[in-house]
Amino acid sequence: MNLNELHPLTKKLLENRGITDEKEIEKFLNPSYEKDIYDPFLIYGMEKAVKRIIKAIKSEEVIAIYSDYDCDGVPGGVLFRDFFESIGYKNVLMYIPHRHNEGYGLHNAAIDKLKEQKVSVMVTVDSGIANLEEVDYASSKGIDVIVTDHHLPVHDGKKQVVPKAYCVLNSKQDKCEYPDDMLCGCAVAWKLAVAVLNTLKEEASLVEETKPNAYSLVLQKVKELPEGYEKWFLDLVAISTIADMVPLKNENRTLAYFGLKVLQKTKRHGLNHIFYNQKVSKENLTEDDIAFTIAPRINAASRMGHPIQAHNMLYEKDMKLAEHLVLDLESLNTARKSEVKDVLEEIDFDHSVYKEEVIVVGNEGWTPGILGLIAQKIIEETSKPTFVWGQGEDENILKGSCRSLGDVHVVDLMREVGDILTGFGGHEGAGGFEFEKQKKDELLKAFNEAVKKVEKKEIKNGDILIDEEISFDDVNDVTYNAIKVLAPFGVENPKPTFSFPKVKPLSVRRFGKQMEHLEVLYKKGNSNVKAIKFFADEDLEKKLNEEHKLIAHFEKSFWGGKGELRLRIINVI
Repeated sequence: MNLNELHPLTKKLLENRGITDEKEIEKFLNPSYEKDIYDPFLIYGMEKAVKRIIKAIKSEEVIAIYSDYDCDGVPGGVLFRDFFESIGYKNVLMYIPHRHNEGYGLHNAAIDKLKEQKVSVMVTVDSGIANLEEVDYASSKGIDVIVTDHHLPVHDGKKQVVPKAYCVLNSKQDKCEYPDDMLCGCAVAWKLAVAVLNTLKEEASLVEETKPNAYSLVLQKVKELPEGYEKWFLDLVAISTIADMVPLKNENRTLAYFGLKVLQKTKRHGLNHIFYNQKVSKENLTEDDIAFTIAPRINAASRMGHPIQAHNMLYEKDMKLAEHLVLDLESLNTARKSEVKDVLEEIDFDHSVYKEEVIVVGNEGWTPGILGLIAQKIIEETSKPTFVWGQGEDENILKGSCRSLGDVHVVDLMREVGDILTGFGGHEGAGGFEFEKQKKDELLKAFNEAVKKVEKKEIKNGDILIDEEISFDDVNDVTYNAIKVLAPFGVENPKPTFSFPKVKPLSVRRFGKQMEHLEVLYKKGNSNVKAIKFFADEDLEKKLNEEHKLIAHFEKSFWGGKGELRLRIINVI
């Protein structure tokens, strides 16, 4: 790549992200499926997992797919279901735990149900790495468990402790030397599907015509699949990669980059109905459409209904049925937004608990499915580690979700209060927990004592990284295209942020059903520049009506079918 051919702004944005080497720039701006997607067999345990699945296919065993209920696990479960269907293997069951009634991870009662259905192999998606006892229980029932997960393994203070499963596929294992340990759960599932498919392809090419049986029919179906068939599953991988907020660099960038291209061509009726109903332009689809349109509707199923509703929406092959499933999710998503709004109106951000280093709030009337959203809203207001609880299915057990900015590892924090919690798990910055109702008054003090014992990272809150100071004359398609080549944006590849100093608007107006959004017009030569802010408060509106420094992203809206270049307001100073 000739760096001199790059737009100066593109070069500056790359430098701001620490990408200056010519080879790194080439890889970043022009991802290659052939060069940048790693061999799935580099994941520790992959060969063993593939052999067991192929043995199950040969023996016509019943395989269960046990997926998580969020926007990582649900697409991953659909991916496996579609994969087995594409190779003609029908002895496959689907299981997704109910968020409220069962909770995250594997459960012995679910394992009993699967055993009753003669399951002998269970493949987890986006879960299982922390289920040491449950995996042992499944093994005792004669079920071989293949764990595919991306969460951190349990640590006993000295070393990692992984389940004694048939095999564990998780690049975060110490013994795994896979080049990228930040894949999402659906991507790990895709790696297993690709490895099985490639192995079957090799075998199919060697086997001559034989007497038809279940396995020979699978091999025949594999022969009929077009070259590169596995790429069609990348729409699901892209949804999970962006929704689960894994870093968009290394292999994840390539998966998201090509996954978005597949998503633009997706034949999934459910997704196409969502795009049509929400007026999303498929050919101009971006990571924002996943984050703000697709993901909330998939997550609404487990938060307000049952996750199988989202699974069926992604899987359904009948156009009319898919439309009904989309409408059901739309209703759940509307209910979710209403409930979150009601809870937030209950919260007083001046309450004394918000003065503590760790925030702990809850109400037995709050639904567990929305607690993560509430915790995120509190984080945005306070920047403090936040634990929010509500009533679980068991009247004696309270369940919760937690968030942090990453300065405090929430799993480490929960581990410190393990004598109070009956269960917990999660990532560095997000997790879930449960505890007995009679201990709810102990949590605030316990967490604030525990936070003194855990390692803290320094995170500068309130400081917005400004990529460049520009003028409204620079708000044009040339600048937009110079930015766009860095997409898709996300964690560790944030949207470029620009400042416009000493500006004053021509007009400020509210819009939306509840007039909750703001549209601002600024003068630019003989034309105007539009800037918008969704869910804007009165303080922001006052600032906008005076001279200010505007901090914003570029975006192009295709609402109504035509592309409109505008600014998305981040802050006003």
